[in-house]
Amino acid sequence: MKAFLIASLFVTGLAAPCWAKDPACNGPEFGAFRTDFEGAANANDKNRIVKLISFPVEYWSAEGKHDVQSGPVKSEAEFLQRYDALFTPAMRKHLHTAKLLSLPDGHCALTWHDTNSEFTFEFRYAPETGFRAVGYEVGAY
Repeated sequence: MKAFLIASLFVTGLAAPCWAKDPACNGPEFGAFRTDFEGAANANDKNRIVKLISFPVEYWSAEGKHDVQSGPVKSEAEFLQRYDALFTPAMRKHLHTAKLLSLPDGHCALTWHDTNSEFTFEFRYAPETGFRAVGYEVGAY
């Protein structure tokens, strides 16, 4: 009887197999997400972009006059209020040529460099929403 119950859970889909893996960064799921993310960025569609980010965001870098500040973004409303500082034309310009990296923690990254800095969007997969941006960082190169 016990074996029947366990088997029926798997057959009906009520139990997720423990061997299931998140989609790979170089797989079709992330490819489709990247196309959507870049399309929203190219169109400067802030309402679509905000839906492709997982809030709250622990860190998001914003560049000022020769200064980079990083900090959390708590909500979609806060992101939209600060949109022009948090999602700049320079970011949108470089997304389509950014290099895709698979990070050791299973996250994916899109990164590019200029003479002094490295710019990185980080993404995570969640079964209920798919891929979402979880951070943006600017650091020394």
